[in-house]
Amino acid sequence: MVMHIYLYWIYGARNPTQQFITVKHKGDGMNRRCVIPEKAWSTGVKWVALTLLSIALTACASQSTNKRVFWPAPPDLPRVQFLMSIKDSNDVMESKTLSLLALNSSNGDDFIPVVKPYGIAAGHGKIYICDTVQAEVLIIDLPKKKMTRLPGNINAGRLKKPVNVAVDEQGNIYVADTSRLEVLQYDPEGSFLRSFGSGKDLKPVAVAVEGDFVYLLDQSSSQIHIFDRISGDYQKSIGRDEDPRRGLSGPTNMAVDGKGALYVSNFGTGKIIKLDRDGNFLMGYGRLGVNFGEFGRPRGVAVDNDGLVYVVDAAAQQVQIFDAQMQLLMFFGAPGTPGSLNIPAGIAVTGDNLDYYQKMAAPGFILDKVLFVVSQVGDHMISIYGLGKKQGLDYDAEYKKALADQEKRAAEALEKARKAQEEKEKTPEQPADAGSSDSAPPAK
Repeated sequence: MVMHIYLYWIYGARNPTQQFITVKHKGDGMNRRCVIPEKAWSTGVKWVALTLLSIALTACASQSTNKRVFWPAPPDLPRVQFLMSIKDSNDVMESKTLSLLALNSSNGDDFIPVVKPYGIAAGHGKIYICDTVQAEVLIIDLPKKKMTRLPGNINAGRLKKPVNVAVDEQGNIYVADTSRLEVLQYDPEGSFLRSFGSGKDLKPVAVAVEGDFVYLLDQSSSQIHIFDRISGDYQKSIGRDEDPRRGLSGPTNMAVDGKGALYVSNFGTGKIIKLDRDGNFLMGYGRLGVNFGEFGRPRGVAVDNDGLVYVVDAAAQQVQIFDAQMQLLMFFGAPGTPGSLNIPAGIAVTGDNLDYYQKMAAPGFILDKVLFVVSQVGDHMISIYGLGKKQGLDYDAEYKKALADQEKRAAEALEKARKAQEEKEKTPEQPADAGSSDSAPPAK
């Protein structure tokens, strides 16, 4: 296997002197890291670390296999493939080639970690991530291999605890901040513009934008407050209902479907509530629980342009996918695979840059969309999945065939049970043997 070797001089938040040897495989473009002991980089012996390259290659060889991970698992037809993950800027940016000059320089100024992310959005070919610990919005452009911090996060635009983010059609960025108690708006270049909800005693936990309206999800009142996107004026509030099955209760996240409907995940009831922009109740689905179609800790919710609904459950640590009628289609990301989630939170879906992500997919697996899911701990802070189908297969026909086979097997099992019951009924019951040695002796 042909490999390209790069040396990263990484300044991490917890261990500012930790170094890595990174092996980049030409075949799949994936990076594999092996830690070089800190002592090997101390003054006077730094050059000796070069001799560890061959050892590093051997040690990393066991990690070099890029195993394809799909959901559902074989032999079912694949629908979701784990593509890659991001935990810091070195998973995004161009690698620096190993050289004598590289050993005496650092990219510490360029290094950006992902510490504790929560909300995520995708738009205009970029990914926007709220990091609650760093109080930052991180912006990633994977095709251009760039990762930056939100430039306007200074002075009047300074964030305190950003939890969710949205992007409108013009590229403006909206950030829900639970410590500033407002939603902050930035222009497409990241410069601060203004805020929504200031002085209204709100606790915004999510924000969505559609058309001329900004929707602010307020956890303190369990309502959605609607503002005019252009003027910034408050319009009205929706989400309250006398029937607890129809109203919001401990809402955590929100999404819009581009057709005037809002989807809200509710921690209090374990339900996904669907409302129109006027606040009329359209649908409520789910309940607290850990079974399919239930939610233990519902968090991120997203809707794609085909009407598919994606719901993150932090308790089950997976994403469930539903159709427009909230019929469960499948789930993915549960613990136990290389692409599994770890205390997941936000989710975003996009059709942008499919050609770029298609290069990461398995041969013959054609992507329709790309999914980004946040994990709050672990190495896979941002997991990227491709939703697609295997080329050359008619999935609808295959599903119908599988359903027909299942119904046939069920009918055969039922017929077998019926015949067994008939045979049992035909066989006369044997009378008890009065002369058995187990019978009681006659009374005298």
